[in-house]
Amino acid sequence: MNASPEHNDKKPPSDSPQTPGAAQSSHGSGSSRPWFGSNLLIIIYSALLIVVFCIIGFAPYTETFVDAVRNMFQRASLRATPVETPGAETESTSAGLDAAPACEIVWVEHKPDDLGKKSRADVWEENVSDRVKASGMTPREFYKLVAEHNPQLIRDEYEFKKGKTYLLPECQ
Repeated sequence: MNASPEHNDKKPPSDSPQTPGAAQSSHGSGSSRPWFGSNLLIIIYSALLIVVFCIIGFAPYTETFVDAVRNMFQRASLRATPVETPGAETESTSAGLDAAPACEIVWVEHKPDDLGKKSRADVWEENVSDRVKASGMTPREFYKLVAEHNPQLIRDEYEFKKGKTYLLPECQ
């Protein structure tokens, strides 16, 4: 039971010989790779740069994107689209397309009291659609034209404000 001092000084044999530098790097000191050079962090940094560049690249087009999304959810026009049948006379189909609208659109001032805090869609539904039905104006045409005739709408983020006078279409 008495162990000899020579037996305690022996180290267990290793399977592969190590060089002095390799022994140090396996313990985390010496010439190990720095934390900011790891492969995972390089991938994360690259992904973040791609996201930042995409945001910078697409930022000027946000209004176009919002308009495209808004147009997807607008109600489709209820006007009938003429269909050309093969063999039919072109005079009869072109006469239907060239027919003049039943009325002419005139832009007149509207009372400022009842338009406050309404969107263009609300004003179309509540105030304009029945008045211009005979002209064939669509909601999409109204949204575009009302902004052209009332530039203050663009500044007010397309919301009608109480107390302001606006030009709205009517049939005449």
